[in-house]
This record gives sequence, structure tokens and C-alpha cells, in this order.
Amino acid sequence: MTTSSLVRAAAEGLINRAAEGGSQNFLGARWVEWAVASAPRSARKRVALRALSLSPHYFYDRDLAGEDARNRRSRQILASELIIPLLMPGARVVDYGCGPGYLAAAVAPHAEHVDAVDISRGTLACARVLNGLPNISYQTPGQLRALGGAADLAYSFAVAQHLRTDVLLSVITLLAQSLRPGGTLLLHFAAPGELGYRTESQWLSDGSLRGRATLRYGLNCFGRSGAEMTSLVRQCGFSEVATEPLSSLAAVSEDDISDQHLLTARRADALVPEIPAIT
Repeated sequence: MTTSSLVRAAAEGLINRAAEGGSQNFLGARWVEWAVASAPRSARKRVALRALSLSPHYFYDRDLAGEDARNRRSRQILASELIIPLLMPGARVVDYGCGPGYLAAAVAPHAEHVDAVDISRGTLACARVLNGLPNISYQTPGQLRALGGAADLAYSFAVAQHLRTDVLLSVITLLAQSLRPGGTLLLHFAAPGELGYRTESQWLSDGSLRGRATLRYGLNCFGRSGAEMTSLVRQCGFSEVATEPLSSLAAVSEDDISDQHLLTARRADALVPEIPAIT
């Protein structure tokens, strides 16, 4: 690597760190939300795409327009093949970990309302620019609590594998509290060994400098078995739990999501246990 490449990589790393708003909140810094929301209208989409490129979540290469189009295509396939067929007229939907809103925007024309949730206020600002629709409310997890069990379906894609188990339990419980009894949960997850995913315990036991730095500063990627995921959702008030490879359900050729798994479950009638607030 040349000196100029090293300098550029170091500068990008500093900018990425400056955009963080806490652990795994990669665009949560207040300046990101401000920069996107206050950009001139003619430049707002470009600023939003550039901001998203600072996160390890969303884009595979530097062609921002191409990545915008790829995300839109892949999420339209997921919506058409997995979510829209489950929606009844007048359905209210929760999209947890909505990111830039591509999946929410694909679902919204077929739902009464979509509550699209993310911990990152900067990412939510990008979503409002790129995928703002009248029947989508982009909000933080704390704001979702006001929904009060009104949703018919909740889904979360490309999120569970990035969460520690205690945080994942809090998220699943929040989704259970957001759903009406009998409501449907769709939860995407990755199994250990897929795409090199290791379990959370394997990551925690990795004492190498690289392993510790990745766990602390990088995008966490934890693999969990179907049995483990089933146990977690049952703890949070769900029944009729099933898991299946996504490759048998949807063909998303431009995204590694089809190499992973989907859990489906029903919100049970029993009250969901209280959990610490997610902000």
C-alpha cells in the first residue's frame, strides 16, 4: 500500500470513528443527522449517500449510486417474496433496524403504516431523505414504545447478528410488546460458520489484539443456531416458532442475506416481561 493510500485510509478511519454515536451506532453522532438534514435540497440525496458510506453496514463499494440501486433492488425482492404476502388490508408494520429505509419503502405501499426503527439518528436522517413516504414514521426504539401493541407484523433483517445476546433479548421483547396477540414476527439471522461467522462466546474468548479491537470498534457479526434463536424468542413471549434457510424462500443474488436464515413466530397471548428501555 502506498503512503497516499495509507493516509487516505487513516483519514477515512478517523471520519468513521467521528460519525459513531456509541457501540454499534455507526452514524449516531449528532453532526451526521445535522449535516444530512441541513444540506441544500438539491444536494441532500448525495449527502445522505455519502454519510451512509461511512458505516460498515450498507454499501459494498464506492459507487454510491450503484449501491443505492442495489439496496433498492434487493429489499424489493425481500419485501415481495417474504413480507407483502403476509399483509392484510390495513396492516400496521414494524421494521426494526430499518437502516436507510429501503425495505420500509418497499413494504409501505402495501401497508396502512410502517413504524421504521433504528438506533442511529444519522441513519434515520438518511432514510427520510432517500426513502421518505407519508405512511412511514422513522423513529428511535424509545419512540416505538408508544405504539402499545398495535402492530400486525414486525420484521428485522440484517440486525440480529450484530447484537450481543442481552441487547437482542431487549429488541425481541420490544417487538413482542409492539405486536398485537397473534401478530407475526420475521427475524433474519446468521448461523455459526456461515460466511465465517463465529459465536458470541468465540469472539469474547478471542484474546488477540485484532479480535479485541474488532469486537470493540468493528461491526459485530455473531452466528447463532436455529435452536438458540428459537429459545430467545420463546423467552420473549412468542410461540409457533420455526426457522428455515432464506435460500429456499427468496433469491437475492446481490446480497449475502440469502445465504442465511429466517425465523417466523407468533406473538403469544401472555404478557411480555418488562425490559430495560432501548434508546
